[in-house]
Amino acid sequence: MARFPTAGSSGPRHGPGDDIADLLTFPDPARLELDHAVQDLVDRAGEVLRTQGRLRVLLRAVLGISAEISSPAILEHVLTTARELLRARYAALAVFDAAGGLCQLLQTGAGCVGSETVEDCCLGDESVVQQLAEAHQPLRIDDPTGHPIPVGWAPGPGPLHTFLGVPIRARGQTVGALCLGDKSGPRTEPEPFSDEDEELVKALVRAAGPAIDNARLFEQTQRERAWQRASAEITAALLSGTDTGHALTSIAEHARQVAEADLAAIAVLESADRLVIRLADGPDAQELTGRHLPKQGSLCGHVLTGRKPLLTSHWAGDERAHDPDAAWLTHLGPAMLAPLTSGEDPTGVLIVARQPGRPAFDEPQLDALAGFATQATLAQHLAAQRADAEFLIRVQDHERIAMALHDRVIEDIFGVSLALNSLATAAPSNLQHRILRTVDRLDDIIKDIRVTIFDLQHDGTGPTRLEGPVAAQK
Repeated sequence: MARFPTAGSSGPRHGPGDDIADLLTFPDPARLELDHAVQDLVDRAGEVLRTQGRLRVLLRAVLGISAEISSPAILEHVLTTARELLRARYAALAVFDAAGGLCQLLQTGAGCVGSETVEDCCLGDESVVQQLAEAHQPLRIDDPTGHPIPVGWAPGPGPLHTFLGVPIRARGQTVGALCLGDKSGPRTEPEPFSDEDEELVKALVRAAGPAIDNARLFEQTQRERAWQRASAEITAALLSGTDTGHALTSIAEHARQVAEADLAAIAVLESADRLVIRLADGPDAQELTGRHLPKQGSLCGHVLTGRKPLLTSHWAGDERAHDPDAAWLTHLGPAMLAPLTSGEDPTGVLIVARQPGRPAFDEPQLDALAGFATQATLAQHLAAQRADAEFLIRVQDHERIAMALHDRVIEDIFGVSLALNSLATAAPSNLQHRILRTVDRLDDIIKDIRVTIFDLQHDGTGPTRLEGPVAAQK
């Protein structure tokens, strides 16, 4: 340590003043620099440890995401990990469909609902979250209240103070967007997100994008297999002789179950300009069954006229729907409609709908429903043709049996009756009576056979045919 003499001292002094002078000492500059270097090293070591901890969390998250095959599990894993990594008060994950429209919004944080409905989100086309559907780079906003475009996501009671949004991409398409708001820190006010935060989230979504895409492909494959099984069951039931009413009910039940919908119905043409919902399956089936819809100015009529399937995100709010203010339409949210046709003009429409607020259907699901409707209608058409063929064979069998009875059996019996009648004239009186009774009995048998022929021909082609020599003689 360096010692500095007191003012006025000119040399060494002896006495009590020496102790006071010894107290006026200052650290050496070299030691001071060393203290700063040690403190800086400690700070850097702490920062490295914090960074290593965040990287370990990120690595565990990537491994966990890669091990999942279910979309809900992957989305939940990404959401909770991102919020933990960045110490954000709020986190949300917007899921987009193939057209870039919002189909689901998951969020977590104080006061957040786990899964918010699409209608309640109300992001709008001019919101930051919706614009992330077409963005390729993250978007960081230190003060969202002063941003020219609204964020479109308000998880808390007040506005967000900081925001970070990162698009999730897979195979060149944005499948979702991870949104984080209000980073917590030592201060009361939220801190802005840093470059390191942005890099961590980018690394997380790079792993999440392919995982979400693979999960979607897996779910699509599972749905296609389910549609194929449903088509096979419907075809087997129809070809085994199931009546039309039971077949239509089975088609509606299978469509509702495979599409994970709340309601399925079949509307058929009642007249040239009106349809009627013939049957429905689901909680609100009774309220929907028997409803009439115009062919012009309704979704079902639009499908019949265009001969193409139709997709709507909200039936009750669709301007093409008939009478959108009707009370029974309030139960119908996202819906799919497919024509029931087997190559000719469609005669009906298969309807599959979910309750308002549930996730909307997508194009692959619509294609699967259209294929199922076509196969089901074709199977019904083949079953009807098979029933007609069996009926025709039965009619031909009746005709063949009737002709055999008429042309051969009756003529032979009639010939025996004439022979016995001739013998009766030359027979003794005691035998003549017995022979004539036998002739009468043969006449009764001929009448019974004629009645049988009439029944066979009446069940088959209609009017009774009486032809041949016996009919001419009678």
